[in-house]
Amino acid sequence: MAWRAELAKGFPEPFIATEAAGHSLASALCPRHVRDNAAMSAADFLLSPAVQAILKLAFSEPARAFAADDFARQAKLALPEVEATLAHLASSGVLVQADTADDQPPAWCANTAFVFYAELRRIALKSFAAAEPLRAMLRSKFKGQVERAFLLGEDPATQMLSLLIVHGEDAPDKAVLDQALKKLIKSRAIHQHVHALVMPATRFDALKAGDNLLAQLAVDTCIDISPSPQRKPATKAAATQPVGLLEKARRRLAGLTRA
Repeated sequence: MAWRAELAKGFPEPFIATEAAGHSLASALCPRHVRDNAAMSAADFLLSPAVQAILKLAFSEPARAFAADDFARQAKLALPEVEATLAHLASSGVLVQADTADDQPPAWCANTAFVFYAELRRIALKSFAAAEPLRAMLRSKFKGQVERAFLLGEDPATQMLSLLIVHGEDAPDKAVLDQALKKLIKSRAIHQHVHALVMPATRFDALKAGDNLLAQLAVDTCIDISPSPQRKPATKAAATQPVGLLEKARRRLAGLTRA
């Protein structure tokens, strides 16, 4: 029997790096002094760590405006760095300053009209905002149990992420999985809440055409976050090794000698 682990909220769509309006996406998101000096991770070739931290929070609730202090506290960044990064992202059109009361500090939210908004959300989901933290958690907490894992997408109404976990003989403990997902949110590793569906590999392998889950796995927005690469079946060396003319002659001679 498959069981579900529900936590609670927010992500979307495909990425093609391109250029527009005379400046590249990289220059819009990563100031030159940051690009030249920052440490690298999966998305760092395009987005600086500070940009990643700010976008992770802004994209988790696109309609919500965050003040610089909010970004600094939740992203665990120094306020001056946050303020400099916010100014850059706002000037590039990635974020937009929200209307606030006179007695409230300035606040920013995601600019859903930005030309690369969908692509940026897709990059975030596929790397630092969801896929990478979830994959690392599965590797550390459920090594040897989880065979496959997929981010199926998100609920457009609640922005809750859908996670499919396929296990072998031993299923992950529901309470342990719930706790691990909660820890990811508490530690700010992700800001999206997760709905997890866990099923055995036997059921997964038995999915047939027309199954709704199989259809979700087939769409471009589905992301494979399996903890380890899938092993390819071993092939026999004899089947793949071509036999040269000299070897053929030796075998024929050996056969004649035995005769």
